[in-house]
Amino acid sequence: MKYFHIIICFILGLSISSCNEILTEDPVSLATSDSYYVTERGIEDGLKASYTTLRDFYGQQNGFFLTVTGTDIFTNGFGGIANNPDINNYSSNFLGTNSTVTNVWNALYVGVNQCNTVVSKIPDVTGITEERRKEVEAEARFLRALYYFHLVQQWGDVHFTLEETKGVETEANKTPASTIYDNGILPDLEFAVENLPPSAAEQGRAFKGAAEAILARVHLTLGNWAAAEALASSVIQNYDFELVTPYADLWDINNDSNKEFIWSVQFTEDPLLNGPGNSGHLYFIFDYTFNPAMVRDVENGRPFQRFLPTNYLFSLYDRDIDARWNGSFKTVWYANISAEINGHQVNPGDTAIHIVMEPVPDEVKMAAPYWIIDYKGNWIGDVNAYQEIGTNQRRNYPSLLKFLDPLRPSTNETAGRRDFPVVRLAEMYLIASEAAWRQGDAGTAADYMNVLRSRAAIPGKEAEMLVDANDINLDFILEERARELVGEKHRWYDLKRTGTLLERVRQYNLDASPNIKEMHLVRPIPQTQIDRASNPDEFVQNPGY
Repeated sequence: MKYFHIIICFILGLSISSCNEILTEDPVSLATSDSYYVTERGIEDGLKASYTTLRDFYGQQNGFFLTVTGTDIFTNGFGGIANNPDINNYSSNFLGTNSTVTNVWNALYVGVNQCNTVVSKIPDVTGITEERRKEVEAEARFLRALYYFHLVQQWGDVHFTLEETKGVETEANKTPASTIYDNGILPDLEFAVENLPPSAAEQGRAFKGAAEAILARVHLTLGNWAAAEALASSVIQNYDFELVTPYADLWDINNDSNKEFIWSVQFTEDPLLNGPGNSGHLYFIFDYTFNPAMVRDVENGRPFQRFLPTNYLFSLYDRDIDARWNGSFKTVWYANISAEINGHQVNPGDTAIHIVMEPVPDEVKMAAPYWIIDYKGNWIGDVNAYQEIGTNQRRNYPSLLKFLDPLRPSTNETAGRRDFPVVRLAEMYLIASEAAWRQGDAGTAADYMNVLRSRAAIPGKEAEMLVDANDINLDFILEERARELVGEKHRWYDLKRTGTLLERVRQYNLDASPNIKEMHLVRPIPQTQIDRASNPDEFVQNPGY
């Protein structure tokens, strides 16, 4: 599954010039989908091509901007303000001309059409067993459901088709999201659950457990609580997934095929095969190079500083008992060159920066042999004090370490090799807990939650991490999802589906609070798509944009 890029250059026909060296060695490049996809090799290659567009959303800046910022837990860092402030801020400049929404829209529809092509061709394939025929269709339909899920969550009513697009089509429909769920997403995932094998044939392939997990997420989104709990419980009980302990080991770069990750988008260290690479390592880290004892290096990352945690996110962790704080955030940096800090000689390996989550007197900070960056609870966007979180124009803050990639070949390399976990076992406990609570069973909801919280406890603090039925409510569920899944492309969807996006952004994201409106529950349809439609009276922009 890590070798799709070679195939894609032929299959999609979108970037022929960039793949000429590969294509000229392979006479299959002269084939057409009508002739090639009806062969066993052709349909397998077409199926592999259906996965590739996942790499344009997962692990990429555009996907992060549309799922992480503009929420209660992340706002714009220095790089976010400089490069793409309008999504987080819901400003009047957030329009259909925005390149992020355009790129994501286009990528998702490329994925949909590739899946449609495979599904339409599979009945005519020769030389394939009936069992494999169903599996191929099930994989393609699983992926199509995921692509459409992102489309309807982001844009609401969108163009919907289950047929392969051939040639130029200019007429677009605007199908209600409910219809897309009923006629596309749900039946596709149900077919996948019925027909996919119980385990993946190779790393990154869709299989039954992954389909059940995504279907549980969809049912939670739709408010089908019993179905969501049943499916999440099935994934917990009927497969060999395990919660990784300690929590920090989840994000060890050498452990990205662990038993908690149910299904991941695959990347690789081979630049020829890695496509855009997983660039998540760039966006959540602050610019440590302002410190005199530090220069940019591979271990600490290339700091694009796009996403800045909000004060609210900081408030969610009880750092004395919850290991997810230190398991998710980097707060200490070690010198990699010799320098002087506050009159003290600092050498490689010495502490250069220490972020502490409480106030420290300035005289103490100025006397320390390293930078102490403290936290006083001031809104991180307005801090001008000496070495406080949010200072240096939003450059100074605890850095999310989940996506760091110290195995990149060079300091400035953007194409990381870390796989991106689309769904992991922890989410199944969160889904089961919320679904049980929604059905009035707070005791069972607490039981599910306590499995996660026990895993997250600092050793010896397990009892203090436990909750009971009286603790479970929507706010607690959203808090726990933030603590567990921070940065993993869930938050905007979580706030939207729970009806809390407007309220929580207004309360906790002061950059966005003056601007966010009801219209922002969906994104603007790309202007390029509006302009291409030959039926503009029917295919109209989303209201307010």
